[in-house]
Amino acid sequence: MARSSPWAPFRIRAYLILWLAQLGANIGSWMQTVGAQWFLVEVGASAVFITLVQTATTAPSLLFGLPAGVMADSYDRRHVLLTANLIAAGASTVLAVVSFLHVLTPVGLLACTFLLGCGMALNAPTWQAVIPSLVPRKQIPAATALGSVTINAARALGPAFAGFLVALAGTSAVFAVNAAAYVLSVVAVLTWKRPAKRVGRREPFRSALFSGMRYTKAAPHVNRIMLRTALFIVPASAIWALLPVEAHGRLHMGSGGYGVLLACLGVGALSGVFVLPWLRRRISSNKIVVVASIAYGAGTVGAAVLPSWGVGVSLVVAGIAWMCNFTTFNSLLQLTLAPWVRARGMAIYLLIVMAGQALGSPLWGTVATLWTAQISFLVAGGLLLVFVPISVRFWPIRPRTGELDRSHDLITHNLSMANSVDPRTGPIEIQVSYRVHPDKAPAFVTAMDAVRLSRMRTGANFWELTHRLEDPGLFFERYSVPSWGEYLLQETQRMTGHDRANLRAALRLTSDEPRVRRELPADAPIAGVPRMPGDEDHPMGDLRPRDPDMTTAQNSGTQSPGTQNSGRQNSETREPPAGDQTA
Repeated sequence: MARSSPWAPFRIRAYLILWLAQLGANIGSWMQTVGAQWFLVEVGASAVFITLVQTATTAPSLLFGLPAGVMADSYDRRHVLLTANLIAAGASTVLAVVSFLHVLTPVGLLACTFLLGCGMALNAPTWQAVIPSLVPRKQIPAATALGSVTINAARALGPAFAGFLVALAGTSAVFAVNAAAYVLSVVAVLTWKRPAKRVGRREPFRSALFSGMRYTKAAPHVNRIMLRTALFIVPASAIWALLPVEAHGRLHMGSGGYGVLLACLGVGALSGVFVLPWLRRRISSNKIVVVASIAYGAGTVGAAVLPSWGVGVSLVVAGIAWMCNFTTFNSLLQLTLAPWVRARGMAIYLLIVMAGQALGSPLWGTVATLWTAQISFLVAGGLLLVFVPISVRFWPIRPRTGELDRSHDLITHNLSMANSVDPRTGPIEIQVSYRVHPDKAPAFVTAMDAVRLSRMRTGANFWELTHRLEDPGLFFERYSVPSWGEYLLQETQRMTGHDRANLRAALRLTSDEPRVRRELPADAPIAGVPRMPGDEDHPMGDLRPRDPDMTTAQNSGTQSPGTQNSGRQNSETREPPAGDQTA
């Protein structure tokens, strides 16, 4: 893939405006967190109550992150992004007004913070899924890196701005600035004129939720990225969780010194924007992750054993490594996920990151309590270094990750009964028979393993490949889809160029046109197929043919074992599934 300038996305007006809006909103959110904690200190709230500010901010992402991804995939992402920012703007505005009126209570503060977190939870996967639609494909890594800058810059600048503003004008002013930032974000989204897109059938929420998880499970490239993310984030969270303890304890620093150490992390993260393009021109994504993980592990160990100046240098290195790793993971996912499930995939990824931090922080805190923060850093850094060869050996990031063909077109299904079956009817069982020359059978079985993953990614919850004992050249592919509506989505909207290539590779090894059989539950109502006189009295009446696409199951050579008297309605055609029509 051709490399582009790290600043190239800024030449695209829509990206620049939305990027500035995200930067302002992220800075405002960090300012609001500091302002909320300081407000609770001023009113004499307990330490436990003060820690609930962080809980109220992050809990919505853990609770609603995946549903937010479903919404971003099911509805116009511009509208979802607008809704997310309206929720955050409304909550922060109410908080600012109530604070200025001096009627804000600790409970009210937490309630507004939780609502603000809900807006942020809806915004995060939507923004990640929007990035590929704003920039050319070759600029996605650069756009993702710049997106990470908004997070790391906000982490460094937000608390500093909040501290200055609290001292100058009080917490109410901090809340007002946050509200203004989100109002400007709403305006920015309104200025984004997204090109009209052809919209296909919309999935029911529950179906969309499970189809997103099935896709992730059946996508090996995605699995590797998410597993590598989890293996990195848990030990990497030690620095973020215990840096204040290390600064105050072993290094004997005050708040000013701790601020300098945080600034070192921030400087490193911002420097990663320049380092990462240089690395991409020289080594693969897998090697970037390896180098960054080793560097972060070394930085963590350095923070445990070096003097103050050495800790600062170690944190700069760790910041660069943090940026390189997460930008690489993020951009590879955006390039690898199919468009129809991108927001759900990014939501699962963000959930892994947040859950890893949520689990890792108390883990390393417990180690520090039992021993010392220095021991926590040494163990965490050691784990990072140990995980590198294990990850490379068992879960390497493949060279073509991020370069797979994820283009997809909406296909009009040619089944005459497509609209005659209730979309909720299910499960649907599909059988495809293939005639294969015996010499090509081993290659066909290998090719069908890729087809299996394509079927599972796009909606199937069961798949098997068999061949007839008496006729080894006759193969049967059987798979099940939860509902008729999801089957139509699978056939008309979810097949990507990579999936079609998998199917074509298998079909090239066959010697005859595939024969397809689709079966519905026996009691499934089919609109537009009239019942024949006497059907009410004769259960076998429905077996009489009435439509070329709705024929009875015959005891023929292509019938799967066990389908006689199986109590399922059957349609049989000589064509491949719609996903194969482009083959």
